Amino acid sequence: MNSATHPPIDIHESSLRGARAWFAANGLSRPRDGRVLSGVSAGIARRYDLNRLVARLLVITGVLVLTPLVYVAAWVLMPTD
Repeated sequence: MNSATHPPIDIHESSLRGARAWFAANGLSRPRDGRVLSGVSAGIARRYDLNRLVARLLVITGVLVLTPLVYVAAWVLMPTD
């Protein structure tokens, strides 16, 4: 069997490949089982040893809190025409 060797991926590389390598190096991956939509919350729950419901609630709360804050920050920082 012929196996091709791939060059090591630098986790500091500014690309999607580097970002994925960083997530993998830090134990963050989306599981195939037990996910509701894409598995992001399930991956966070598995990595940090949280209950999946708790992780989902934290992600939803983070989105609901951060979205208005980002909008207000953009409103304050963007100049008017």
